[in-house]
Amino acid sequence: MKVDAKKYAKFEYEDGHGNDGDTKDNPFQRGDVVIKTIGTDENRTPEIGVVLQVHDQSELRTDMFGNEDVSYLRMATSIEIVKYRPRLALDMDVGVVVLK
Repeated sequence: MKVDAKKYAKFEYEDGHGNDGDTKDNPFQRGDVVIKTIGTDENRTPEIGVVLQVHDQSELRTDMFGNEDVSYLRMATSIEIVKYRPRLALDMDVGVVVLK
């Protein structure tokens, strides 16, 4: 899933300013919607973030949890986005009907 990263950024970020500056091997790109999967348990809600900046092949910045190593992230599903960050789902065409 992807959104317009500029809509969620408070600054204009530039890619490639990490330790090695090489972003081509990073599995994520600006605008990707990711979920933080490490440290989640039954008492903690997983975090959904929008990729704002790709530093290098292993680190990026999101709007919700700042700089993060990509090994702790994966692409969020439409169901996870609706469940954990429903306002973000409004910017996406996820094809989900919300029942009251």
